[in-house]
Amino acid sequence: MNTGIGSFFKVATVVVALLAGTSVLITTGNVLAVDAPVEDEQMPNPMVATVGLHGLVLEDTAKSAGGETSVSVMATSKIGGNSQFLCTSVEAAPCATAENYFYRAVLAPCSTTVTIDCIESVSSASSTGDMVLGIFKEMFPKKGANEFDGSVQSKIPMGRTPSLWTLSGAPHAFGSEYAVLVSVAGDKISGNKRSLAANIIPISVRQTTCDPTTAYCLDTYRQAIDSAGNGSLRFAGAMPSDDVRCSVWTEGSKCGLGHAFPVGFSYTVKVRLASEPVGWLHGRMEDPSITFVTTDGKTDVTISAKPVRVPSVAGTGMWDSLPVKLQQWFTDNCPKSCGTRVDGSTSLAPLQRNAFSTPVVYRQAAFDELKLWTEYIKDSAFALTSQWRVRTLAADEMGSASECIKNASGVTGIVTTNSLLYSEGPPTFDTTNKTLNYKVASPHFEKDGMTEFKGVYNLTVRDDIAECLYKFSEAFAAPKNVFAEEEEYFEQDVEQYIESTEETFDDTSVEAEFSDEEGIVEEVSLESVKSEESASILAEPAKEPVVARVAADVITELLKTAAVDTTIDLLDGWFKFSAKRFTFSSPTLKVQMGLRPMKSVTCISGSLLKKVSASIPKCPLGFSPAVTQYCIKGKTMTVVVGVKPQCAKKYVSATAIKCAKGVSVKRVIAVKPVCPRGFGLVSSIVCIKGNAVRRVTMASPTCAGSYTKAVTLSCAKGKKIQSVTALIPKCPKGYKVKK
Repeated sequence: MNTGIGSFFKVATVVVALLAGTSVLITTGNVLAVDAPVEDEQMPNPMVATVGLHGLVLEDTAKSAGGETSVSVMATSKIGGNSQFLCTSVEAAPCATAENYFYRAVLAPCSTTVTIDCIESVSSASSTGDMVLGIFKEMFPKKGANEFDGSVQSKIPMGRTPSLWTLSGAPHAFGSEYAVLVSVAGDKISGNKRSLAANIIPISVRQTTCDPTTAYCLDTYRQAIDSAGNGSLRFAGAMPSDDVRCSVWTEGSKCGLGHAFPVGFSYTVKVRLASEPVGWLHGRMEDPSITFVTTDGKTDVTISAKPVRVPSVAGTGMWDSLPVKLQQWFTDNCPKSCGTRVDGSTSLAPLQRNAFSTPVVYRQAAFDELKLWTEYIKDSAFALTSQWRVRTLAADEMGSASECIKNASGVTGIVTTNSLLYSEGPPTFDTTNKTLNYKVASPHFEKDGMTEFKGVYNLTVRDDIAECLYKFSEAFAAPKNVFAEEEEYFEQDVEQYIESTEETFDDTSVEAEFSDEEGIVEEVSLESVKSEESASILAEPAKEPVVARVAADVITELLKTAAVDTTIDLLDGWFKFSAKRFTFSSPTLKVQMGLRPMKSVTCISGSLLKKVSASIPKCPLGFSPAVTQYCIKGKTMTVVVGVKPQCAKKYVSATAIKCAKGVSVKRVIAVKPVCPRGFGLVSSIVCIKGNAVRRVTMASPTCAGSYTKAVTLSCAKGKKIQSVTALIPKCPKGYKVKK
């Protein structure tokens, strides 16, 4: 099995970080030291042809897949058979008359002659927002070995080669050149439902010593035909003789060395496509914004994101130095699940064997083996490579996907993460707890063995897919026809079922939401309640309007909720959730939308206080809800908590309001609070569309999309007052509108 490209050495188990993007290896045991710093993107592959050496390598980079994504290819494929023949066009033999054909087309930049299925632009933006357009330099290579012509009528793109762009506004450590690989793929029998892949790589062009007379010096597909006339394809990746890892190759044995992205930049690729891609996207990027605008049957795609650093894991050792549990794994799994650098050795005795495991990073085997090796590798990464790429998941990765996702058209959702290992396919839908679950795993530490590796996870789900999964209308229990005058929607019901801003949940609230309908009661101190309330007086981060309650939890293997920064919003028909700064090794991310909000209330009885968390929290018998009173004297403010709290002598009671301007939210507490200049008072409105109900809370709130603002009436019956909220509200029988 060909297991890597580049020069090889015995793996270091201790790595000391030097400068950003560089490291040096320290000799420990059977480790060969490297004199000069080695950039992570050029870290030599640890799989070396030494008899008796065994190891694990977990890596997920564009190049670790073998370079196939950089090559265009079109070929026939017999239905139910394996015979394949290369094609130069869908309109020429053998593809013109084939039962089926498939293609992957690497797109060229748009031009006066290429106006569709092409790259419109590439750009970079600094952390201050300065955007610089990239300048197309050349195709890389100028002509690929397997190029094919497209067909506008059949919506088949022309297959070309990667393109080289200069981004002067985002120079990396080795220049300003970037390789851009955008491709679409499809086949005949699916009606050309197309997938999409995009990859940006900082590179420097290097002249290698690769000899084309003795080795492949350009990535290509090779055609072979047997004596029976059956055709087969084999991908032949270029093999450099230099100590380098090449991301793309061009003519004359030159290659583009992959490098680290500069810190603080984001990147945008705009593409014009003949039709919208179909499927679920997976990416290596942070804070992605991916839009699809279809006009007159043609789709403009814009992908913007920051790059992320993704860890790689490597652990090797001579047989006698391995722990018994690792020796047992190789005994049980070789040669079936082992690769090698020494032909035929995987079936030999351990001391004559050279064996490595390289499981696919989204398979369960990778999770199991990482856990098995964690102690041996000191739970640390071998390298951290920076990446910016996204791809449509293949059909064989969609087995566990919900029918809501499988049966939908267009792009249904996007998951991006910097985790080394990740769940196969889209997040799985837990029908019991109504959560989208996604498992990830990475080493707990970076290369130095001390710095915690922090996770990034972004989930984007199309609005109608979320509706299919969560069935918001059922969760909200909204009236069947809110337009009918006889139908009513009570404000108290809206309060129970809808929450307008994101909330942070601890372990107890997760347990209460998932397993305890009565909620959970915990004893708290008066000091802690005052402290929490006082702390909340400080400036708060902005809260974007969201649908109902969203719980976003990162659950570790020990079933504890990890500390994590989360945000969620609904923009332009997409739910966008982000979790950042959670630690590994094997958390599961759970995202929950549109269910009853978990709320907490502090209850008091004499000097005893209890905190109750539940969907509809109620104080225990003998306890009453505690009220918080702010008290001011001059520039001094105190917090008083009680059933009927009163301010101390010479203190005056104050009121708290929330004010917002842009992304800034402030709480103002005063006897007569007024928002600062430029800030607006945060208020709430209820928005209704059919059976779906949302509460939007922000400065100057508005209803998005096709939602309509509801009207609230205050209705009275004697001393009873009831608020009714609906598009056409009507007081209940026996109540009259309060004037």
